[in-house]
Amino acid sequence: MYLCGVIFVFTLNKMNIMCNFKDDRAMAGFVRFLNFYVVFCIFTLLLLINAEKVEAQENGTGLKTVVIDPGHGGDVPGAVGARTREKDIVLDVSLRLGRMINDRYPDIEVIYTRETDVAVDLQRRGEIANQANANLFISIHANSAPGRCPTGTETFVMGPSRSAANMEVAKRENSAIFFEEDYSTRYAGFDPNNAESYIIFELMQHAYLEQSIDFAREIQDQFRSAGRVDRGVKQAEFLVLWRTAMPSVLVEIGFICNAEEERYMSSEAGKQQLATALFRAFSSYKSKVDDRSSFRPGNYQTQAQTQTQAQTQTQEQTSRTEQSTPKVEFCIQISSSSTALDTNPSNFKGYTDVERFQISQNLYRYVVGRTANYAAAQQNLPRVRADHEGAFIVSIVDGVIVPLAEGLRLIE
Repeated sequence: MYLCGVIFVFTLNKMNIMCNFKDDRAMAGFVRFLNFYVVFCIFTLLLLINAEKVEAQENGTGLKTVVIDPGHGGDVPGAVGARTREKDIVLDVSLRLGRMINDRYPDIEVIYTRETDVAVDLQRRGEIANQANANLFISIHANSAPGRCPTGTETFVMGPSRSAANMEVAKRENSAIFFEEDYSTRYAGFDPNNAESYIIFELMQHAYLEQSIDFAREIQDQFRSAGRVDRGVKQAEFLVLWRTAMPSVLVEIGFICNAEEERYMSSEAGKQQLATALFRAFSSYKSKVDDRSSFRPGNYQTQAQTQTQAQTQTQEQTSRTEQSTPKVEFCIQISSSSTALDTNPSNFKGYTDVERFQISQNLYRYVVGRTANYAAAQQNLPRVRADHEGAFIVSIVDGVIVPLAEGLRLIE
């Protein structure tokens, strides 16, 4: 609010100065400077507000709501291939991803910006996520390019384009506003095809950039593991990500202009594989969010006190006998819940070695295959994933679950 007052007083003072300008060119230049300054201050204010939300999420109870955004829809087909349209492919993949999240994490609310073939304004998509107080926004698209069509997947986060190719992708996706009524007024004269319109994005540093990049890397890692060509994590100025007040990514799942990739993306097996890769990335990212909510490096005893009494006693005994050498083990997380579930094999597809860890008051995690050998855990992972899609490796340090990276660091 203080910043808003400064802007207001500054503007009034400058209006008085403008009255003294006698040269039209000087006045025009000053007006441009004033507009730039006001916009800069407004975005700074938004950044400060979002920064507070970042801290709140870091100290919160984990990931509770995710918004999945199938690109385009209705009379906006998106990129068009020889036999398919972007809007149809991404809707199918999005719904598959949402079902996987609902099945594995029933406590997480999944919201779609569209569930049928309808048009949704770009501005409205971000509003849906903000109004739901979502913790994550995933916009799913299919790519295209003029001339010789490339292959591969790439994931974008909000930020200034660093290459002409990234800018072209943003222009193509942003051109969807041309299908909206009164788009010029709604987007304050923004023209997706005019490079000067993108200057405003240079002012904005997304408050959730670090988390967005973290999730984007998880996505690309999973696509690469699934045998897709990894084109990397990139930045570009997407209107759909512009006003989202949470970690947000735009995923290009493949090039529809490439005949081979079009066949893959439109096949049942291809769509299922793409959705599974996105789900595994989501599960891995969710684990990190949960860890940030309940885990602080170097404070294993504090977390252990929130776990079962037996684990707490084990931690205390271990810390007395092995003060300088923490015991590092690895296991595979297969599920999580907000209430304690019985580790009976019938609840976990016949697995008899399921262990339950209470991470916080409303968070329980279930793991299998505890071992001191990281290579053994890696070897076991594909077998577990065959029964539990989205399973991933975590570390156990002195009886307490910690992020995998922390365990690997301790054994180096």
